[in-house]
Amino acid sequence: MSKFNLFLSSDSPHINQSTSELNNKLGFKRPEPEKALKSLLCNLFIKPNSWILVQRKKQPLGTKRGNPLGIGITAFIKVLDALFKYGFIEQKIGSKLQNRKTEIKATEGLLIWFKSSKWADDDIDIYKAQGITLRINGSDKEYVEFDDTKFSSWLDSKLKQYNNLLNNSDICAPNKDGVLIQEKKITTSRGFIKHKQHPKDGEFLFGGRHVGPWVSTPSEDRKRITINGESTKEVDREASHINAMYEVVTGKPYPEEYGDPYDIVVDERQVPRHIAKNLLSFSQYAYSDIGVSQRVGRSYKDKAGKKDAKQKDIDNLNEWVKFTKKTSGVKIHKALMSKHHLVKDYYLRVKQYGDMIIGWEADLVFEVVIELTKRGIPCLTVYDSFIVQSKYKKLVKDLVKKTRFINRRNLADLLEVDKEVTFTIK
Repeated sequence: MSKFNLFLSSDSPHINQSTSELNNKLGFKRPEPEKALKSLLCNLFIKPNSWILVQRKKQPLGTKRGNPLGIGITAFIKVLDALFKYGFIEQKIGSKLQNRKTEIKATEGLLIWFKSSKWADDDIDIYKAQGITLRINGSDKEYVEFDDTKFSSWLDSKLKQYNNLLNNSDICAPNKDGVLIQEKKITTSRGFIKHKQHPKDGEFLFGGRHVGPWVSTPSEDRKRITINGESTKEVDREASHINAMYEVVTGKPYPEEYGDPYDIVVDERQVPRHIAKNLLSFSQYAYSDIGVSQRVGRSYKDKAGKKDAKQKDIDNLNEWVKFTKKTSGVKIHKALMSKHHLVKDYYLRVKQYGDMIIGWEADLVFEVVIELTKRGIPCLTVYDSFIVQSKYKKLVKDLVKKTRFINRRNLADLLEVDKEVTFTIK
């Protein structure tokens, strides 16, 4: 489902006039609601048949970079309610307790209004799109301002080239109702995480995953995505996080001749792959073997305990419980650390270092994006995978294997973090 895009606007005279007239009809006289109204209308026009996630929480909609039109949350909420009251939108109010955001969708009445007001795709522009976001470490996801660095300026230019390629391509993806819809006025970004401590010029070391409107599309639905009228394939970076660690620490990925990095036998028992994979993944953020095992166990229970839990999640929980009755998660974890002794010192360093490992992984993904963009090949990234036209599947697989980590921040080749999360440069 698409999120509300704060970068959509229009300077067309007839758009301004029709927006102003509607603003008056809704009972508003001041410029603040009209600014919010125009942005909402632009989003609803671009996504006429889709539900759009919007914010009603009474906090700023974004930073100056992330909200260049300066739309206020109070005016935004008032306009949402007025559009609903007058029958221009459907609105499903979110719930904090259920972790559900508010969704809106254009009604037939609004679509008729767009037509009578002669709105067109060419009237809508992307205004000062932000390619990089920085949010404070924590659950509130509060975005903060930042000063540009040489790296951020370089990255922003690459994101603009990538977004331009996508907007000159025909990208169609299924909406929440399963209808295949053309993606228009696409803006993607890389989201970084701000921690209290980081090396000089290291503001963008943590996180940095590349996200677009298709990221939340279920994996089965993503198979229906088309690019330039052609079917697509999704290519995964195999064992993505562990390969990223080997790349940065040793200068090359996990050796293929060693087989599957998650293949391990403990107590003469083959450990189920999903258990080994989860134990390694959770090791990025934990402090001890016991902590890893506990967090993995809770994760299995949480997924299996959901009302809409998949059978696979229920089966995984049962297998975890059954297997760890005889062989503990701690023992399996120790065996995995022994297997991956070349990188084991970079595990169990809690969240800040884990976010840096995600950054390594995100950088490797983006290097492939850069190369494909140079070749004029549009791709959609979903964390550690690439959706491309089927004819480019082999090319992308080859690029993923050949791509090496490049330290574009001009920091030391390897950053060390001690248990107190203070940085020293090797």
